[in-house]
Amino acid sequence: MNRSHLIPLAVLLTACRGSTSSPPAGAGDTSSPGSPGSASLPLVLVADVDLPGPPVRFDYQDLDVAKGHLVIAHMNDASVVVVNTSDGSPVKVLPGIPTARGVVVADDVGRIFVTSKPNKLVIIDNGSLAEIARVDTGKSPDGVGWDPVHQTVGVSDQGDGAISLIAGSGSGARKQVPLGTETGNVVFDASRAAFWITVVTAAPPDQLVAVDPVAAKVTSTIPLPGCRGAHGLRIHPDGKSALIACEGNSKVVRVDLGGTHALDIAASGADPDVLAIDPGFGWLYVSAESGDLKVFDLGKPGLVTIDSEHPGDASHSVAVDPASHRVFFPLVAGPKGTPVLRIMKPVGT
Repeated sequence: MNRSHLIPLAVLLTACRGSTSSPPAGAGDTSSPGSPGSASLPLVLVADVDLPGPPVRFDYQDLDVAKGHLVIAHMNDASVVVVNTSDGSPVKVLPGIPTARGVVVADDVGRIFVTSKPNKLVIIDNGSLAEIARVDTGKSPDGVGWDPVHQTVGVSDQGDGAISLIAGSGSGARKQVPLGTETGNVVFDASRAAFWITVVTAAPPDQLVAVDPVAAKVTSTIPLPGCRGAHGLRIHPDGKSALIACEGNSKVVRVDLGGTHALDIAASGADPDVLAIDPGFGWLYVSAESGDLKVFDLGKPGLVTIDSEHPGDASHSVAVDPASHRVFFPLVAGPKGTPVLRIMKPVGT
């Protein structure tokens, strides 16, 4: 997300820890997860849990499933917040990480990777939650992906319009591959042993580009006509298509990764940003800067909308726990005007 122009609120309030609201009737968090056949939308509130820090912008999140943690970049607080996925309670705050943005958990090597301005990748031990090191990236790093096959970190060097490939679980040599004028999110595709990354080009259309993490070369370029400001990115669970948020014209794209590169496009909320997939239900969540959320049915061809909601103002970041199906939205200001983690779930789970 290219949001460096955003300015923290003038009045910085310190949030208290703990739950701030009770779930509505029938929306408690004691029920066991349902099956796809029993779950339905809309989402219902489980709880708003107070987050530490001032009421300023959050950014990406990622789940550490093995540890039961959710790792959240508190972008404009220069920190990373780790909470329990079971109830949202804070576990630890790691301060002093300027403009924390992209987050990815590599639990197979016990590390968490966070991008930070002006040009750093912060490496955190996912057990002790202590910082291990900071290594160089390109300018204004944004999204970050993990390649467990080659133990390589892929960093979107947004300011350079490039991708950095950092070997040795983030501690080795860095290779940079120029791609365009700006880059967004990066995701590793295990079936193709490549990183996919969204690329904004000098002349339309924007692109989805595959990069070999070892050879540091582009292996595929897919044009995205009708998508301006290609940014958010997820790969369909079946590996056959990619889902992309187009923040420049408020669209979401589904593009075939095979030979046809067929493309479907649908409207999203204004200025879509982060995408999340519930693989068990086959649902795609598209969150937007406007606070509007759209949910699409990935079990059907194209982009079929099954729900539209407003989880909260500026709820542009979303994460989903694939086991419980709970959905997480870090909000700058909850009911008391201080940060909360809004936890929601589908009806019937």
